[in-house]
Amino acid sequence: MTTKKHYESHLGNFYTWMLGDWEKKSQEFKSFLIQKNLIPKFSKKAIDMGAGNGMQAIPLAELGYEVTAIDFNPQLLSELNQNVKNRSLPMQLVDGEITNFSLWKDINPELILCCGDTISHLDSFEEIKAWMEQCYTILLPGGKFILSFRDYSKTLQDQERFIPVKSDENRIHTCILDFSDKNILVTDLLYEKINGDWQMSVSSYRKVRITVAIIHNYLKEIGFRVDVSEEFQRMNLVVATK
Repeated sequence: MTTKKHYESHLGNFYTWMLGDWEKKSQEFKSFLIQKNLIPKFSKKAIDMGAGNGMQAIPLAELGYEVTAIDFNPQLLSELNQNVKNRSLPMQLVDGEITNFSLWKDINPELILCCGDTISHLDSFEEIKAWMEQCYTILLPGGKFILSFRDYSKTLQDQERFIPVKSDENRIHTCILDFSDKNILVTDLLYEKINGDWQMSVSSYRKVRITVAIIHNYLKEIGFRVDVSEEFQRMNLVVATK
């Protein structure tokens, strides 16, 4: 199953629940932006690639960025639209693939952001690097590029492959990972209590097996300067400058 289809038919239905405390994480990201001085300086334009329900896009807008939020999942875009309306924030929402260069090539942003392991959802290492090159092309000189992703350098085996993601009295979400050299088969297994009975739904898709070293190398080869590389909200987070 394609990543887009996986989200539409399965993961998008419980993605926000899976993330946990949305308000807390959104405020943590806003504090991170302020701490690292990632506030508007030039064009004030920012693009959030794979914006989801707006956990990063909304803090950007609250800090004064003119945000274009791109995502391919209608459920999450609907949630983002409601979150924006609740806060009376201006934002352009775009339904589409982040690799569709025509959607964002004329924006002239000073900041591009792509968080939540979104880059691993692309089709190949080659597509990831080509997308990063396009981001570099349209960023203004001195502009910032923010990525968060998971490092998949370690091969998980046997019981390690089963990741308990979240559970409550009505839902249990487990993620199962199967590693190959260049990809990971991700299976999202959800048990949900409906009318008192537990029902199972399951769906799988493939991720590119990215690592911190690979992403750093791509950034440097393209021409970015890596300014920040640290763990944030259980992900690897990189801030680079054009």
